[in-house]
Amino acid sequence: MPISTADCRDICITHRALTAISTPLETMCTSSLPSQNTSSLHPPVTINVEDCGAAYRFLMPILATTPGAWLLTGTERLLQRPILPLVEVLRGIGADIDRVEDGWLIHGKTFRPVETMCTSSLHRDHPQTSGPNTLSLTIDASQSSQMASALVLAAPLLGLRTLRLSTPDIPSLSYLQMTLACTRDWPVEIPNVSLPDTPIGALGDWSAALFWFAYARLHPEHTYSLSPLSLESIQGDSVIYQWFKRLNLSMACRDDVHIVSTPSEHIVSTRFHIEITAKPLETMPHLELDVRDNLDTVPVMAALAALLPADITFQNVRNLQYKESDRLHALAEQLMPFANIEMTENRLRVIGKGEPIAHGLEFDTRHDHRLAMAFLLFPDAKLNDTDCLTKSYPGLLEQL
Repeated sequence: MPISTADCRDICITHRALTAISTPLETMCTSSLPSQNTSSLHPPVTINVEDCGAAYRFLMPILATTPGAWLLTGTERLLQRPILPLVEVLRGIGADIDRVEDGWLIHGKTFRPVETMCTSSLHRDHPQTSGPNTLSLTIDASQSSQMASALVLAAPLLGLRTLRLSTPDIPSLSYLQMTLACTRDWPVEIPNVSLPDTPIGALGDWSAALFWFAYARLHPEHTYSLSPLSLESIQGDSVIYQWFKRLNLSMACRDDVHIVSTPSEHIVSTRFHIEITAKPLETMPHLELDVRDNLDTVPVMAALAALLPADITFQNVRNLQYKESDRLHALAEQLMPFANIEMTENRLRVIGKGEPIAHGLEFDTRHDHRLAMAFLLFPDAKLNDTDCLTKSYPGLLEQL
């Protein structure tokens, strides 16, 4: 699939990394050297994923199962983000992974699934047994569901058939369900995690659409049409549809069906549109939101609370500290002039003061795309970094 400048930077980083992995692999395959010696005879290939947490975790099992020597690295902040539970699971089944000063040194090798399976380095004393050529693992994904998704995506390379979660209390569970939906051809069973019935489809990103829901609430003089976006979505962040109904936004979803004729067939495509219109707010809104599965929504919703004003309490926010920045403290610090802030380890409450907001205020994004989106809601805001928006929404400034 070709990559364009319109794609999110995370997509481009992941594509570049996979290309870098496949190139030396092709060289090894055509070499006369025995494959088991390639790791020791060649210097490691550097795979720099910059600040892309998804690629960081996804590539760990990919590199561990790809013959060669690899250095997985990224920004200083990225290397501080949680990944050790995933590393420990892979080490427990024989992966050669070492922490070095500037990343992770991985000596990849082909895995050969065995009949007797261990779950991780913490469970070697209690191996599980199953049928031949299958593997069962247990992962602690309480800091990030991406660690479980990474194993699901690498399942064919690992021979993985069953993945257990050490705790059911994991953030962003819907992303793991979306991963399962993408890997139906290699089914991995995760007890107590259901496979969604709704197909993913080539639809818009609800976490990006959130900006426009908030913008529409702040600027009720227009009707906004978001496309392609559908209320029938398995994305966890589609819950914002329910939140904004409570903020007195009216929404209508409609389908536009296009038929394109070719000499051999008729191609039917459906584009989904959501039209949103803000109605007047008669009283200060009060919302209690459990965001365990929707952490990416917190920055924009917190800024919206300060600007409306509204009284919004966010529960289960602990894992915000593990994002591109420590979002919990960055939000509390920079929204304090406009809102009363109550914060504990796992709870954030933002109560807008209802005072006039000056134009042209300066904000520190901490190089975090979600913070940048949030602060752009302020009138004529000046951000110290807007390049970070390309991570997930490269066209936002132009559209705004």
